[in-house]
Amino acid sequence: MYPSKKYPVRTAVVVWRRFLVFGLMFIMTGLATTKWIMSLPSDSSIYAKAGMIILFALTFGWIALFFLSSLFGFKELLFERPVPGLKIPAPDATMKTRTAILMPVYNESPRQVLGNLLAIAHDLAATPHAAHFDMFVLSDTTNPKCWIEEEAVWEKARTMMPEKIPLYYRRRVKNSARKSGNIEDFCQKWGRRYENMIVLDADSLMTAEAIIRMVFLMEANPDAGIMQAPPQSIKAKSLFARIQQFANKIYGPIVTAGLCYWQMGDSNYWGHNAIIRVQAFMDCCGLPVLPGKAPFGGFILSHDFVEAALIRRGGWTTWLLSGIEGSYEELPPTMIDFAARDRRWCQGNLQHLKIMLSKKLHYISRIHFTIGIMSYLSSALWFLFLVTGLAVALGHEFFPPTYFPQVRSLFPQWPIFDKVGTYFLFGFSLFMLLFPKILGLIIYKVKTRRTRGIFKSVISEMVISALIAPIMMLFQSKFIWDIITGHSISWNTQNRGDDGTSWKDAFRRHIWHTVLGVATTVIVYLYARSLFYWILPITTGLILSIPISVLSSRVSWGNWFKKRGYFLTLEEEHRPVIIDEAEKYCARLSIGAGTYDVGRLVCDPALHFLHISLLAVNGPAPVTDKGVLERASIKLENYIHHQVDLDLTTEEEMSLLYCPEVLGRGLIVWHLKKKA
Repeated sequence: MYPSKKYPVRTAVVVWRRFLVFGLMFIMTGLATTKWIMSLPSDSSIYAKAGMIILFALTFGWIALFFLSSLFGFKELLFERPVPGLKIPAPDATMKTRTAILMPVYNESPRQVLGNLLAIAHDLAATPHAAHFDMFVLSDTTNPKCWIEEEAVWEKARTMMPEKIPLYYRRRVKNSARKSGNIEDFCQKWGRRYENMIVLDADSLMTAEAIIRMVFLMEANPDAGIMQAPPQSIKAKSLFARIQQFANKIYGPIVTAGLCYWQMGDSNYWGHNAIIRVQAFMDCCGLPVLPGKAPFGGFILSHDFVEAALIRRGGWTTWLLSGIEGSYEELPPTMIDFAARDRRWCQGNLQHLKIMLSKKLHYISRIHFTIGIMSYLSSALWFLFLVTGLAVALGHEFFPPTYFPQVRSLFPQWPIFDKVGTYFLFGFSLFMLLFPKILGLIIYKVKTRRTRGIFKSVISEMVISALIAPIMMLFQSKFIWDIITGHSISWNTQNRGDDGTSWKDAFRRHIWHTVLGVATTVIVYLYARSLFYWILPITTGLILSIPISVLSSRVSWGNWFKKRGYFLTLEEEHRPVIIDEAEKYCARLSIGAGTYDVGRLVCDPALHFLHISLLAVNGPAPVTDKGVLERASIKLENYIHHQVDLDLTTEEEMSLLYCPEVLGRGLIVWHLKKKA
């Protein structure tokens, strides 16, 4: 099956919707920028004026796009309008295709991952469509202990799976190209067996209803290559995560609906909780290795945007399904963890600068790349705008304007500055940032009829988010600078625990935020006092960045606010069954867990046999340094014969795990000594 060349949405509808959103954005930005030009001090240098005009236009345009998308999203949700061109399956439709549910993992907690998969599988088993699904754990794990635990927990989970849904496990020897390479490897080996694949993240959870609806939508729309279900945040415990979860629930739907309004069949892909047509992926998504060195070269980090663009270029449509419920994910628990994730995404999105000019890409795909880049670049632009404005104000203080020039004149040259116009632009920008939150609140109340704690939660979220915003601005500005200057990072496992941020870590990560906030406040107070109260909302968050980071990371503070009715979501008051089921299965998989290492392999015959049998399935072992293997073998012998601690390096432990001969001898000797 190949996509039809006929686009499912009438051209007039597409043009009109995009003209409304982007046309209004350019008109609003043009008018606001004109007013800004008229408001600037007349005695400022041409360079300062040019910088402030450009920075204002870019930042205002970004805010205007968000504002307009929210307005149209509000209208779509309020009147419950269907997405043009998306065919809805018949209520009595029968499932015809097979779907693989893929869980790519990289050094994650196997018990949580497989607990989630068990909950999904049993939810599907309660429907008549269970036989149409297979599940795969696709491991790229590099931690040897986590690797052993994955195998053990997978074997245990298999015994708990429903009869009609098999659960497979595969670990790659070399995790090239990260998640995109992991999915590509699956498609090359097993893809032809399935029409669709649902790609999850390690913390993803989806109800059977959501999954089945997505499959039926794919069957009803044979031109569709990707359908993305927006994930709802769940299980937040720390105060920071609870605030993000609440904002996602209240404001997220109108933003998503607004994106659907103008994207229609040219939507984006967010990397997980989405269904993909396997043929479209295999035909279109062989990702290149970008030329040059990291951070701009090498493997593509943010592969999802690129895969959506390539599938769209191949003639398939891509859809964002704003009406799908039952799609869940978890959030980073602390501000520092959130920033670490942002750092990876920032580098991945800036890589798209090399891709967005590729030939034959759909123009909306180029817009997606631009939006992704601007989502991080806007922080740096905002920071530069503030610095430039402050520099101009301080310049007037240190270098006062000359009112009476040396050339004879009857009148002094008074500088012109439209203070009222500046106040208006500031107020209107603030309105565009806050009003979508009010619209999200209205939709939430209309759809759920819920009012408990909602108003005080929205006000509190606005205040706390305003304090956090300048901290994230500086984080992201530094990310941009690091990437531009050639500093790359590795793609590490996301923290999903509840430990919180220590005062020491907060001091180390935020001290420069605090110093900058204090210094700016003092300088403005001494030399540009007219700006003091304007700059205070920004510098207050920076000055308090260390306690904000620490206290917002605490689960105890999250519970304190929860008990008083703050930041509650519908999923907390009426907890979805699948969340409880996932936690139940995770607890069952944790029974008798213990420590997983090479020592356990040589004393547990069942686990030893499982590991050796999977080695044969997962491909040839990598080449191991003989010296490393010899040192590891000696340590294993000392552990078996003399009960010496098995103090192996990661490299040594990996070498043993790939050597069945040494492990086999260790197993035999261990049990002979035990019998003796």
